[in-house]
Amino acid sequence: MPKDYGRSKHLGFFRNLPRLRPVWSLYLGLLLFSNLLLAQETAELSPVIRLDSHSSEKIQLKSEISYFKDSTGSATWEGISNGEFDADFKRHSDRIPSFGYDSSPYWLKVSIEVEEPLSSERFLILEYPHIDYVDLFWKDAKGREGEFHTGDMLPFKERPVADRFFVFPLPLEDKGKIDIFLRAKSEGSLALPLNLVTKSYLESSSRMALMLNGIYFGALGVMIFYNFFLFLGIREKTYIYYVILIFSVTYFTVMTSGYGFWFLLPNSPKFINASFLSATCLAMVFLGLFAEEYLQTKNSHPNLHKLVRAFSYIWGILLVISPFLPGHYLFPTSAILPILEIILLIAISLLQSAQKDRKATIFLSAWVLSLIGTVIYSLNKLGFYDSDEIASSTLKIGILSNVILLSLGLVDRINTFQKEKEEYKEKADKLFELSLLDPLTGVANRRFFDQELEREWNRSVRTERPLSLLMIDVDFFKAYNDTYGHLKGDHVLEQVAQSLKECLNRSSDMIARYGGEEFGVILPDTPVEGAIVVALNMLQTVEDMGIPHSKSTFTRVTVSIGVSTNTDRDIHSYQELLGLADKNLYDAKAFGRNHIRH
Repeated sequence: MPKDYGRSKHLGFFRNLPRLRPVWSLYLGLLLFSNLLLAQETAELSPVIRLDSHSSEKIQLKSEISYFKDSTGSATWEGISNGEFDADFKRHSDRIPSFGYDSSPYWLKVSIEVEEPLSSERFLILEYPHIDYVDLFWKDAKGREGEFHTGDMLPFKERPVADRFFVFPLPLEDKGKIDIFLRAKSEGSLALPLNLVTKSYLESSSRMALMLNGIYFGALGVMIFYNFFLFLGIREKTYIYYVILIFSVTYFTVMTSGYGFWFLLPNSPKFINASFLSATCLAMVFLGLFAEEYLQTKNSHPNLHKLVRAFSYIWGILLVISPFLPGHYLFPTSAILPILEIILLIAISLLQSAQKDRKATIFLSAWVLSLIGTVIYSLNKLGFYDSDEIASSTLKIGILSNVILLSLGLVDRINTFQKEKEEYKEKADKLFELSLLDPLTGVANRRFFDQELEREWNRSVRTERPLSLLMIDVDFFKAYNDTYGHLKGDHVLEQVAQSLKECLNRSSDMIARYGGEEFGVILPDTPVEGAIVVALNMLQTVEDMGIPHSKSTFTRVTVSIGVSTNTDRDIHSYQELLGLADKNLYDAKAFGRNHIRH
């Protein structure tokens, strides 16, 4: 009876519907239409992923996701699971979920319908390792529930699966529907690339990524040690700036890849999160210092040099204050400032490259790819570019190419310095040689004679070998100058010096102008007998030149020679050796000139 009453009541309502006022009819029609739209929209907000044995090993989740921004942070799993916030969820676009630098919690929902029992275990991967807090909840049609709590602010052991990314096992083996809710909150970039993968795909991709990243980090490590040993050999500050720059960049990439937290510091999440910004600031400080030295900005572009130095000061300030400021203020700054600084450095290198500066051309080539990688990576962190994988890969390629090219540039710089050093050495040798030569006669001067005499004396004492010395004076030279003039006198000195030099047959023998018309000859490893032979040869050679000298008793230019040797027991120093040769010279002159005394 009640069923009939209820049915007739409803039928009576529909029979009397045309008798209602038109406005109520319109209202009811709009209400029914809006309910249909709401039902359709609700269905669109909760698209279902259907899985069977033929499903792909990797399913990228984009438009299958609906999300809810919990601006007040009041949403809880109990409220979410009870449908309290269903109306707040919105359908996500076809892009990878990325919300930039937003510190508000975000809830994501994914519904999966398993259409047949699956033999392969499935995992949900959040392929971005730097979310502070990640909570995953699931419930299925049978009323079963589960949850995981992890994030890079929690120790690594809290992760349900040991991996650099956040990996969650899902109970998808049995037929039925399961709803997955993921809550993410982070002070840094909130990028949420989600993928549904099989166990075999997870294991193979993890092995491949570990191998490739190992090669990459190994290459950076080689560059660090290579440039460090160059610094130890050269001791130029440009190289230590570059070593610290590469080290900071390598540390940053190791940590951002997730491997640093996994393998190096699994129990220090707070330190790792704080060190990201510190590593960035440190790298940029030393990038500025390196660029200043490498491009010589202070000399080439003084005004732009001030801008480069200003960036270094800004990064230095950020390095100091970063532990005390919230990350959601600092992380966007650290994403934008590097782009501006690199653009400035590229502009400087462009200006210098236009002036045919080879090192600037290398610097420009190195930083073009790095700029591209940095821009893409920053756009990804700011939420304007989807693929974190591509962004990270381009940044790594840019960094590696930068490191290799700049290392080659530093090698080129070494070669350039070596060539310049050789040129300077050659010039210095020539200048030194000139400083040790007598400009008039072309033989060694008094300074070089004194140095060599002391050196050969020490060697003779050490080796117990004989050392002989000749002191030579041009006879009646003052009278020659008075008679023929100083110009002809200078010419005679030049002729005599060259003829005396030709009498020396060994490279170790040396002649020098001792002063005025006096010459000295050092004869290493020569006993007194050998010295006398050389002296006699010189005496005869000068006389045979036949240079006329009307004021000389010999009517031609002649010389007198004093000989001394360190085998004499009364000689105990090179000064005494020189004194004895000088005494013998004056004895030769007193004996009548054109003579030898020993």
